[in-house]
This record gives sequence, structure tokens and C-alpha cells, in this order.
Amino acid sequence: MEKANLKICSFYVSDWHLTAMLLPYIEDAIEKGEHLNTIFEKNISYNMKEILTRIKISDRKKDEIIKVGWENKEIIKYNEIKKYMEKVTKEGEKITLIIEGNKERIEGIGKNIEKWMKKSEKKIKKKDIRIINCYEVTEFNKDLNEILENHDKILNTAGLHEIEEMYSGYVRKRA
Repeated sequence: MEKANLKICSFYVSDWHLTAMLLPYIEDAIEKGEHLNTIFEKNISYNMKEILTRIKISDRKKDEIIKVGWENKEIIKYNEIKKYMEKVTKEGEKITLIIEGNKERIEGIGKNIEKWMKKSEKKIKKKDIRIINCYEVTEFNKDLNEILENHDKILNTAGLHEIEEMYSGYVRKRA
């Protein structure tokens, strides 16, 4: 059984790659009844709609995927995150939050989500919150080990994996 509050990292090279990489995960999460939300720096609505016109899935699933929300959201500050998290979380629901942006933005949002989670610990005790942080690979180089160290798993076009499976020779520093 996966632990609650799982942190997943993902890396992409373009908006199209991000869209194509997330789509199978999103489709599977919707099938499992997960509640999905996004905090994106970019607007990839067009990309998602375009890809959905080219694949064979039901119109119902396409509508559900579009409803996830692929536009940019300018919420970074604690009060904005608090308001957003209180709006999107429901008692007993498994929540997946996909965050896209540069390293500094993702870290700022992450710190504010963690702060909200600590302050809301009694309210969210029964929740399973997954956070997927999506980094554009052109935004960083030397920070890769630091990013990997701060996440539990990695999501790529082949699905969700242990970080050590994807990077041979990588040894996790934290226990």
C-alpha cells in the first residue's frame, strides 16, 4: 500500500511532452476515482484538447480529462494555496495535485502546501494526498539530485516508478 502524502517528480522537455506524459496517468487516476487538480505555470489546455482529438477514448473520459483544468493558475502565496486546498479537498477523497513550473515556483507552492497540511492536520488526517511536481528539464541541470532527493517516486512516459529504477547509480541519501 502506498503511503499518504506521496511526492512524485516528473521531467519534461516541451508542453507536448508534458501533455503526452501526463495523459495515461490522468486517465488511470480518473478510472480509480481520484480527485485531480492542477497548479500550472503554463496553459496547456490547447495541447490536451488536441491530443484528446487524436486518441480513441470515450467522450465521457475526454470530458473528465478536460475538467481537470489545464490552464495556468497564479497561486503561490500561502493564503492563495490555503483557499485553493480548502476548495479542492474533500473528506476521505484521494487527491492528486499536479504542479508545473520552474524549480523556485514549485518549491514555493510545495512549502505553502506543507504549511497548510500541518495547520489542517486534524481535517486532512484521512486523506491520501499525492503531489506530482513537473519540472521542465531546460530549467535546471545541477539541481537534479536535489529534486530527486525530495521526492518519493518519478513519473515518466512509461508510468510511475521508483527513482532508483530510472537512474542507475542513483543512491538515495535520505532514509
